[in-house]
Amino acid sequence: MKVKYFLLRNLVLVILIANTNALFSLPGKTNNTINNAAVVGLIERIVPGKSDNFILETITADNNQEVFELESRNGKIVLRGSSSIALTRAFNWYLNHYCHTSVSWYKAEPIDMPSVLPVVPQKVRKSCRFEKRFFLNYCTFGYTTLWWQWDDWERFIDWMALNGINMPLAITGQEYIWQKVWKKFGMTDEEIRAFFTGPAHLPWHRMGNLDGWLGPLPQSFIDQQFELQKKILQQERSFGMTPILPAFAGHTPKAIERIYPKVKLTSLGSYSTGEQYNAYFLNPMEPLFVEIQKEFIKEQTKYFGTDHYYGTDPFNEMDPPSWEPDYLASVSKTIYKGMSKIDKEAVWVQMGWTFYYDRKHWTNPRLEAMIKAVPKDKMMLLDYFCENTEIWRTTDAFFDAPYIWCYLGNFGGGTQMAAPIKKVAKLLVATENDDNRRQMRGIGSTLEGFGVNRFMFEWLFEYAWDNSASNINDWITEYARSRAGQADPIAEDAWRRLVNVTYDQLVSGVGLGNTIEMRPRFEGNANYTRRGVYDYQKLADVFGQMLLADQKTLSNPRYQYDLVMVCRQVLANLSFNVRNKAFEAYKAKDIDHFNQYASLFIQIAADVDRIVATRSEFSLNNWITASHKFEAADAPKSYFEKNAKVLITTWGQQDSELVDYAARDFSGLIDSYYKKRWEIFFDDVRKSLKDSTTFDQKLFDQKIAEFEWKWCESEYKNNSTITENPSQLARELYTKYIKYFSLFSEQ
Repeated sequence: MKVKYFLLRNLVLVILIANTNALFSLPGKTNNTINNAAVVGLIERIVPGKSDNFILETITADNNQEVFELESRNGKIVLRGSSSIALTRAFNWYLNHYCHTSVSWYKAEPIDMPSVLPVVPQKVRKSCRFEKRFFLNYCTFGYTTLWWQWDDWERFIDWMALNGINMPLAITGQEYIWQKVWKKFGMTDEEIRAFFTGPAHLPWHRMGNLDGWLGPLPQSFIDQQFELQKKILQQERSFGMTPILPAFAGHTPKAIERIYPKVKLTSLGSYSTGEQYNAYFLNPMEPLFVEIQKEFIKEQTKYFGTDHYYGTDPFNEMDPPSWEPDYLASVSKTIYKGMSKIDKEAVWVQMGWTFYYDRKHWTNPRLEAMIKAVPKDKMMLLDYFCENTEIWRTTDAFFDAPYIWCYLGNFGGGTQMAAPIKKVAKLLVATENDDNRRQMRGIGSTLEGFGVNRFMFEWLFEYAWDNSASNINDWITEYARSRAGQADPIAEDAWRRLVNVTYDQLVSGVGLGNTIEMRPRFEGNANYTRRGVYDYQKLADVFGQMLLADQKTLSNPRYQYDLVMVCRQVLANLSFNVRNKAFEAYKAKDIDHFNQYASLFIQIAADVDRIVATRSEFSLNNWITASHKFEAADAPKSYFEKNAKVLITTWGQQDSELVDYAARDFSGLIDSYYKKRWEIFFDDVRKSLKDSTTFDQKLFDQKIAEFEWKWCESEYKNNSTITENPSQLARELYTKYIKYFSLFSEQ
């Protein structure tokens, strides 16, 4: 059936403006038919004024695989698809491969299009080899989407649709539902809101890791997120996506003991926030367990509908009350029993992170007991961190349960360059061709934050539709053109070298923060920071080559983003070696050379702040200003600002074990926090040299912990007025620091 898109255009725009539900299927039921109106709306948002050039047509699936086609006809671009997502994927293929442009997951990045739309010389046809394409992580709702408004979400959902994602995690606004549920069980508003954490730590509260930290949660925030979730779900379902909603995993307010004094709760501890913030787990043998599950799903379905997939994760990074297989089986059985009593089609989606994280305790007999306690095909596992460890290979393919192969790729929203694309390609090809993969249902990504170049994630989902993407060099050449906005041999070669030098490195563990970001010390790393394991000089060489690109390329905002990322990384790498030189001078009691290298280190940090300030994506001021938009009668902006600052610095209480876990190179954060810590450090070391005393690292750590917490509690004042051109500034900094690159040979 052929559908001329321009006949629908005006209707779609009216509907979008009116923000009505009339266009879409009933709440909670994914529309599996093609929704041309949703696709038209996306095209109109991405390329305003050019939508008349596109025609949408429907085709049948290819052996139950989604399929799209793309071709030119009579001066128009024809997009064909077997689903709404297939149509948006066809559109994105056209943008990437013919218009040499790409759409960011951030709304701030502009989209440029050729004045004349390119012709597709011959028909393109692609089919998707994976039924399910999963995206997001509980943590992403803290480290990235925490302060997002609807326009942020709208762009991001468009990005997911363009990249063929059809199964997003959707956990926003659940506190509104929980509020209603806990009230039904006799708890007061005060008790319930005190149970919730502050906004920044809700992801970990939702995973049952801590209660009450930076609470009570303002009612205004609860209500706003509830309304936002309705829009998110409507939009995702309009594309035929299957959102994964939350369910009850046993995490229960301790205050419930007031109403049920004999109920059995087990403390599971808290995340570096203190015993008063411990989370509690309800014994699954309690009849109350199933009743809570039933009430939650009933209430959630009433307001959000359901697509029958529920994310439920007991004991995430927490020890269960018992490791006995029979006990773990009873937990699973009870969780699913509650789901299925209210939703006969319920499928439990369990993230596999904890099975990797605590693999010493999650032995095969324990994991098998937990999985097999649920009816066959009613539990789906997310193999969370496959670039590091493929759990499916060590568990007989999750004991024949359905699972999704996932690339994680980012911890804490960190901004360090890391993406083992060649290894991931090799692993995926091997998995796809392995007869023992059993019930592998799809691929996905479980990134904790967006502080990285998104190319790895776009590659992953393109691979689902085009297995030739496993040829990394060919794919990256095409990708480089979408970043440059044109065919540019220098830029293309630089990108290939970039992949071979840096992006071929495995994220081997948590913590990629650079030396500038770490709590100061002379030797080794601190907390969640470590140096990259690649040749620093080779990356500096790539940086120099990128600056030789065509002027039009250097003016492209997408290429400028990449240039900023590389410049920032080169300077951060340099800081590691400069720190080491300062240490050598300290050990030699050479105060002159110590001062030289200390000064150089601080200068580097200041210049990293300058270069990232040219991109709005890397701005502390924007992060904090976004939090201020939630100011309401029941919560001043200072409350939200503290939440925003704590999450990306101390994470928990003063001197938390998780300090710097979410470190990131934000302009303003470097200048007011990271650089200040190093200035204090160098001053203290300088004093010890002058006084001929030994520098006391432990005493310094205590002192700097006080500085960190004071910074979190103080008002942030943005002093940045930088409006520098990123390409010009990158060139200036390359010229300024090239004489120091000889230090890379001494790493």
